Amino acid sequence: MSAAAASIAAAAFLAIAALHAYWALGGFWPGRDEESLARVVVGGPPGMRFPGRAATWAVVAVLAGGAAVVLAAAGILPVPAPRGLVRGAAFLGAAVLLLRGIEGFLDVRLRPDTASSPFARLNVILYSPLCLVLALLTALSAS
Repeated sequence: MSAAAASIAAAAFLAIAALHAYWALGGFWPGRDEESLARVVVGGPPGMRFPGRAATWAVVAVLAGGAAVVLAAAGILPVPAPRGLVRGAAFLGAAVLLLRGIEGFLDVRLRPDTASSPFARLNVILYSPLCLVLALLTALSAS
């Protein structure tokens, strides 16, 4: 079970990392320009800018690291670290994803300026559920 969960989670993390790399290289999909991309992916008022390339590359690195952690926690990827440390990192990642998943359902209350953005709808129907599924898969990879 942990190998299957880790494989699915790693594939998802790497796909999301590839999308962020596309944005860091200047891509705009699913937007038409920087402003529309920011409204769809980040939320906020019109005129908001998309995060910078350095920040976007940092997200790529974190997501790729997440893929490595779930694979290592399941014993698929050998790493020179104690198994308990790797499992702890996976459970910490699962906790962060769980909190992000829950936060997404409260976001328009916490950030009222997102309420009119395309992000608000996508946050509830895609981003938050994806975070919750990834939290579960990440925890299962370390079990």
